[in-house]
Amino acid sequence: MRQDSRGQMIEELLNDYNLCLLNTGEPTYRHHSHHSFSVPDVSICDPSLALEFDWLTHKDLCGSDHFPIILKTSLRDDEPAAEHWKFDRADWMSFRTLCMSRLSDELALSEDPVAQFTNTLIEIANQTIPKSHTSKNKLPKVPWFNDACKQAIKERKKAQRKLFRNPTAENVLAFKQLKAKARHIIKTQKKTSWQNFCSSLTSKTKPKTVWKAIRKIKGKKS
Repeated sequence: MRQDSRGQMIEELLNDYNLCLLNTGEPTYRHHSHHSFSVPDVSICDPSLALEFDWLTHKDLCGSDHFPIILKTSLRDDEPAAEHWKFDRADWMSFRTLCMSRLSDELALSEDPVAQFTNTLIEIANQTIPKSHTSKNKLPKVPWFNDACKQAIKERKKAQRKLFRNPTAENVLAFKQLKAKARHIIKTQKKTSWQNFCSSLTSKTKPKTVWKAIRKIKGKKS
């Protein structure tokens, strides 16, 4: 690994502020013209976290010149997964029967009638309406990603593997062409999806529906 003045500056920064470098030495950048690798991307953290993370790079460039950096940790996340009521599978007959029997006027005599009513209603719902659990780490599906995008990415990955095994001028050109093709297809599908959504809007469309669709197109969670 080549050392230069910039590397020395980073080393001095780590020493002066008592920080840790997570990089393992794996390259994070590939120069396709020179067929060379370098490490311009660094991951820095507090010493208390240094042993809690495993640092590695993604094997696929994902359409970029830099390998995505992945940080894996064994730290537990106590935040529960998001739950959603599955109203289409609810037992509404049982729900109605329980509401009639348990949501009586006697709740008004308790110290906190609103809290008592709310807790009772939630208990009834838990008994009669199933839930679905969604992992908060799972990325939402975007409406524009279709088979054309999937096939373009597959061809780009195949060309990248071939280039890494045999970095010839022919393979470099083929990879650049398929990389540009995948970028164009994805961009086109995004544009088409947005145009189709805009054409469906009317004066009666609710703002909530619009913003929900925008977040979905961007791949953001609600």
